[in-house]
Amino acid sequence: MVETVRRNIREVVRGADRATVTAVVYMTLALACYYYFGIQDFFVKTFGARFADPEKLLYWQYIYHNFMAFAFFFLPALPVVKFGAKRGFARVGLGSGEKKLGGKIILLALVVAPLISLSAAGDPEMKALYPLSGALVFRSAGCFLLYYLSLGAYYFGWEFLFRGFGFFPMCDKYGPALAIAVSTMISALVHSSIAGFGKPMAETFSAVFGGFILGFIAYKSRSIYPSMAVHFLLGFSLDMYTRLF
Repeated sequence: MVETVRRNIREVVRGADRATVTAVVYMTLALACYYYFGIQDFFVKTFGARFADPEKLLYWQYIYHNFMAFAFFFLPALPVVKFGAKRGFARVGLGSGEKKLGGKIILLALVVAPLISLSAAGDPEMKALYPLSGALVFRSAGCFLLYYLSLGAYYFGWEFLFRGFGFFPMCDKYGPALAIAVSTMISALVHSSIAGFGKPMAETFSAVFGGFILGFIAYKSRSIYPSMAVHFLLGFSLDMYTRLF
C-alpha cells in the first residue's frame, strides 16, 4: 500500500518544474493567509474596539492592510526562493533587469498613468471608495507620508507575488504568454467579490487589462520595479483625482 502511494506520487511529480510548483503553492498560501489575517476586516475585528474615532479606525485599518501585503507576500518568500525554488533573487524579478528599458517605462508612466486614472476617477463606485484611508490621510504631512509609504509597500508585495515569484519561474519554463495569462487571472479574481475583496466592477475589469500590460512590462524589463512604479502611479493619481473632485 505504502509503495503504491509512493509510486503514484512519483508519477504525479515526474517532469514537474520545481520552481513553478513552489511558486504556485506559495501564491495560494500567501493569498489565503493575507485574506484571513492581513486585510482591514481582520484589523477591525481584532483592534477596532480600541478606536473611539471612526475616521482614525478607517485610516489605520488600511495602513495595516497595506503593510501586511508586504509582510505576507514578500517576506516569507525570501527563504522559499532560496531553498524551495532554488533560484537567485534576480531570477524572480528583484534585480535591476533591463535598466534602460525599465527607466523609459517609468518615465512614460509618469505621463500616461495619471491620464488613465483620470478616466477611472469619474466612476461613482471608484469615487466612493478611494482613497481607501478616508479624509484623514490629507489632514497632515505625517498621515499623508505614512499612508503612501504603506501603499508603496503594498504594491511592492503585490508585484512581487504576481509579477515576480509567481511569474518568472512559470515564464522561464512555459513562456511569457501562459505566465501573463495565469498571473492576470489570479490577480483580477482577487479584485472581485469571488475572492472576498469586492472591489468595484470597473476596477476588476481594469485589472484584467492592466494585468496583461504589467505582466508584459515585467517580462520585457526582467524586473518587478517598473511594473511596481506603474501600479503605484495609477493608485496614487486615482487618489488625488478622487480627492480633488
